[in-house]
Amino acid sequence: MMVPMTTRLAFGVTAGPGLGCWPVPSGGPPVPGAPVALGPAGAAPAAVRAATGRLDRLVRQGGEVAAGAGVDLGGGFHSARLAGAHGDRRDAVLAALRCLGADGAHRLGDRTAVLVALFGEQVTKRVGAAAHRAVTDGRWAAVQLASAASDLLGPEQLERVLDLRAPEDVDPFPRGAASTVAGHLSRVLAAYPKPRRLKLVLDLWDHVCGLLLDRQRRARLVASQVRTERLDELRERHREHFDAKIVQHLTWDLSGQPVTLANAARWQPPKWWTASELEHLLHDAIAATALLRFARTTSDEGFAVAVDRHRAELVAADACLTERSRTAATHRPDGAYNHPARPGAYVHRIVLETGPDRTVNARTEGRVRTYTAMARNYGVVVFEAVERFLDRLFQPLHHPGEGDPGRSPQLAGWRREVGYPRAPQSWEQPPLADTREEAPTAPLAQRLAGADPADVELPHDLLWFADLADALAPFHGGDSATVRHEHPHPTVTYDDAPAKPGHTSLPLAVAEVAQLVMFGAVPPPRCGSWAELVTGVTSSAVIAEADTGVFPIPPGVSAVDGSTVAGLTVELGREPRQLAEWSGYMGNCIGESWYADQARKGHCVLMALRAPDGRIAANLDVRRHTAGWHVHELRARFNDTVADELEQQVRKWVEHLPAPRPPEPEPVVPVPPVRVRGGSARRSAAGNLPAELVRALTAAVERELAGKPVVTARRAYAELARGLGRPGPADFEPDAAVVALKRVDDHVDLVRAALADGLAATTLWQATRVRPLAAAVHRLDQELRDHERLHALTGGAPLPRTLRALVRRPEIAPAHALDVVARSVRAAMGELLGDAALARSVARRPSTELVCALAIATTCSESTKDTVVVAGPRKTTVPGFPPSDLADPQGPWQQALPAAADLGAPVDLFWSKIAEHGLLIPAAVLGKGGWPALWARLHR
Repeated sequence: MMVPMTTRLAFGVTAGPGLGCWPVPSGGPPVPGAPVALGPAGAAPAAVRAATGRLDRLVRQGGEVAAGAGVDLGGGFHSARLAGAHGDRRDAVLAALRCLGADGAHRLGDRTAVLVALFGEQVTKRVGAAAHRAVTDGRWAAVQLASAASDLLGPEQLERVLDLRAPEDVDPFPRGAASTVAGHLSRVLAAYPKPRRLKLVLDLWDHVCGLLLDRQRRARLVASQVRTERLDELRERHREHFDAKIVQHLTWDLSGQPVTLANAARWQPPKWWTASELEHLLHDAIAATALLRFARTTSDEGFAVAVDRHRAELVAADACLTERSRTAATHRPDGAYNHPARPGAYVHRIVLETGPDRTVNARTEGRVRTYTAMARNYGVVVFEAVERFLDRLFQPLHHPGEGDPGRSPQLAGWRREVGYPRAPQSWEQPPLADTREEAPTAPLAQRLAGADPADVELPHDLLWFADLADALAPFHGGDSATVRHEHPHPTVTYDDAPAKPGHTSLPLAVAEVAQLVMFGAVPPPRCGSWAELVTGVTSSAVIAEADTGVFPIPPGVSAVDGSTVAGLTVELGREPRQLAEWSGYMGNCIGESWYADQARKGHCVLMALRAPDGRIAANLDVRRHTAGWHVHELRARFNDTVADELEQQVRKWVEHLPAPRPPEPEPVVPVPPVRVRGGSARRSAAGNLPAELVRALTAAVERELAGKPVVTARRAYAELARGLGRPGPADFEPDAAVVALKRVDDHVDLVRAALADGLAATTLWQATRVRPLAAAVHRLDQELRDHERLHALTGGAPLPRTLRALVRRPEIAPAHALDVVARSVRAAMGELLGDAALARSVARRPSTELVCALAIATTCSESTKDTVVVAGPRKTTVPGFPPSDLADPQGPWQQALPAAADLGAPVDLFWSKIAEHGLLIPAAVLGKGGWPALWARLHR
């Protein structure tokens, strides 16, 4: 089935006459962004089948995005995509190039055009050569990053990026669109000079590669350990061995009496028994810590390095158990778990196997790895045993005999070999209570006083317990344990390391920071590394203030938090920082302040759907509907579409949510007067502007917003915002449409599509004339209007802090949004100066100001291609009726100069261009009858 050629293609591609396009055979009916084969309209069926077959193979190998690169399909056919595709041409070329490889790159057409699509118009031969080397080597991550950073870096800097090499088995750019990363990088790095940008991009690469290597290291470490299925058996073995001594002592004390529950309840263990149990657990903890440290080094750096580095500390740990203790721990009762009850038994075997008098070979290494594979399980079991001991410790410890029984020679020997992973000067935990008068009560940090910590530390300090948890933490995804000093003993956690999904790739690392910048955080002016940049952004005061904003959620919907749908757990978005965290993992725009604004106003409810492993499977934007709720947006990671089955289940679930009540109107916040020190002047909270000025401006803005032009403009913007919907048109309320458009970075494609779909350029132009905030400023008395900062509100320059606070006020923010959108849309129309869609729309329904502004902008541009001379060089009189003069201050041409400047035209060159080639206008704007007929139509 041939698709009618009235259908637009993606990335601004225009099909000439005599061409047709066909979808892939199994693609079903064409949808926006669908891949098609573009070729001669009268092609034979066999040629069409061959081309669509090659297109189908291309799509299967490189995805639909690859079709947008214009790949040669043979027989005069090329691949393309219908309008509505995400991303830009660079994404398509990258996907196709990865599919075709260096040998098939010729199928993309002209080499220079391909390089320009990837790296911009400033690309050089050296950049092309570097890109060819990267493609040949298969270093796709470097190519994608260079393409994404090409808007920010010069050619020589791009060569540096293209020469990057990732470590073996590491892919820092596995997924994500280069166009999306380009936008995120621009947000984060645009304010820095180019040398600093390059440094940060290179450090970003190293940062992500380092994190991925760390992830691989952690995965290898976990894989080196036996699984936890039989952990309960080791717990039981250790507990029974630990309890065996007290049961034996009970039996001895009963002197032949039966060991009954009643007799056991009446029996009291010796006062020193608790201290002996603490010593037993200390020895187990030292042995488990030694095993864990040895196992980690073995996994990270190899067996030989581990033996050399940890030999001395293994010997020190081995000294904790006597030969008799090891024999008892190794003895296995019938049916018991086959591993020893205490980790010290395996420490002893490792010491024997790796002794200086032994030959260490592959068989030796295999046996030792069998012992170290139990390190994690031993660590967990001993850690839990220490926790149980501390939880039931209600009496002070008691030590019999003379001397200083609180000391532990084994602990001191261990410390002299291992040292202190945690600084003893920071250990503020009070020691366990002891009955001895000389027993210390102050924390270890306060008892050191310059002494050797190994001579001062006691088992009562429990610093060794934290060391065990620190050694366990890497086996559970963390760097160290979390310790909270409490009385009577600390709370220690080794498995609460936060997941960092945003760090798994370059796109996600950039997205995490860019979303915070979009939310209002400011990159630090000076930073030498990507880590410093991240720290500066996340510590921004704006982000800290955002934590206070809580979204209103209707009670009926609030109740679904934590429920499940389609096997996924629902998590409601309740505050802005939560959205930023979601966005950092998902790589989407849900962290933008527009979503937060909509949620804060109660216009939507945002959700994350989490898989059983805790990762976010999809984000959901739910909006009010006439009869309840409907799904406004449902997107997977990287804005991918979710599976059809999941989408159907979610939509059905949303439709059955409790119907919402209409939202309450937002209250108008009055301007609070603030008393100023040293005088009676009153100033508003909005940036210390005079309260009189704020009140007058607020009143003027309210009058402007109540006018009919604002209503008309909002309706036009609602039509324009329909193009924001993906894949179908969006249905915005007029005021919400303005906010949505304000958050869009680039309006060019949006305006082009709207004009092609029938939105009149004149309608859009009239909407952009409505600037309520600028009009309100001009309404003020001259005395107020002369305030030194107020003029910034009428232009597009960045606002000072005082005015940023002012335009966030709920009474003024809608007017500011309309002004911003008006300027942005006009700038987009200026970029479409030579575009056929704009020219056709203007020709159908022209307006005087728009036509004059287009003519001035065309005259001031560098190119004179496809233009018509309206007035000759050095002529000021413009032909046509009624007559007009370019130099008349009250005439249409001089009046249109500010509008032409809004289009981005360098109007200061107007008269020099008139002298050079006269007044020009795009030829496509002129219909039958040329300029005289168009000018006459404008004045009927």
